[in-house]
Amino acid sequence: MKMKKSRFLGALLLLALHAVGNQAQAQCGVTMSCGGGNDPAPGTCQVSVCFKDSEAKRQYEKENNCKFPSDAVCNGKKIDEETQCCGKNAKTGKDEIQDKQIRSLNKNFDWDIYQKQCPNMRQSEGNADALWAQCVVGQRHSADDDWPVREVLSNPNNPKARTYCIDGCSTPPGTVKSLYRAGTFIYEDKDNPTGAGGGFGQGASFYGACRQHDICYQTCTSTDRAACDDQMLRDMLAVCARIPENHTTTFTGNFGLTVTVNTKEKCEDAANTMHTGLDWFGGKAFKNRKQQYCQCC
Repeated sequence: MKMKKSRFLGALLLLALHAVGNQAQAQCGVTMSCGGGNDPAPGTCQVSVCFKDSEAKRQYEKENNCKFPSDAVCNGKKIDEETQCCGKNAKTGKDEIQDKQIRSLNKNFDWDIYQKQCPNMRQSEGNADALWAQCVVGQRHSADDDWPVREVLSNPNNPKARTYCIDGCSTPPGTVKSLYRAGTFIYEDKDNPTGAGGGFGQGASFYGACRQHDICYQTCTSTDRAACDDQMLRDMLAVCARIPENHTTTFTGNFGLTVTVNTKEKCEDAANTMHTGLDWFGGKAFKNRKQQYCQCC
């Protein structure tokens, strides 16, 4: 009899522990349902629940077709967690409500100020919108772009982030033509102005350097424009370094004249000229990409 009583008490204890466990789960939103039963209104939850992170909370809301009331504040002011976050005032450094996403391009956008306002900035996870069109190979990413997208790359550090739109070297068509006529480019090719002859195949192509430059502009870190541009120049000069010192290229130049040039020297000329062009005119592209690819927090 004592043995049976002991087993009975043990079973009761297990049931009690299970009940406590369920309560804890309900408190954390695991077994709780939203928008029904005794809830005050469909689609809302008026309880405080705990989650490991905001993504788990969003997932719960999605699965249960509900939304938890936001109790987030910034400097004493309530914020909409879907569209806003707590950033900083660029001048005072005090907490200030910021929009998570930039909705329209601002020609006066200042990268240094944005970093101060949004110290927790990260890659944008926003859907395609008027500011950032979905990347499609063969189509221009935006009206300001001169060349179509050649590659669409997922962000390796965040699969939910906006994809990288790669169009290679972005020298405008008119400038490519002018550089070709001036003899700076041996070929009228924005990605491979030195050509691909001489046994080194596509080794003279700048596409890889420009590809990384696209990614640099489209990555939301504290890296400034000069760092991206200078790295591209180093990468292009590394390409030129693979060309033999005495390699020459013969081509038909202006007025139908046959011209022979040192390929490596022309490669270096093209690289430096493209870098100078970026220094002069790359500011707009940099500002646009940062607005398209960053969110405040």
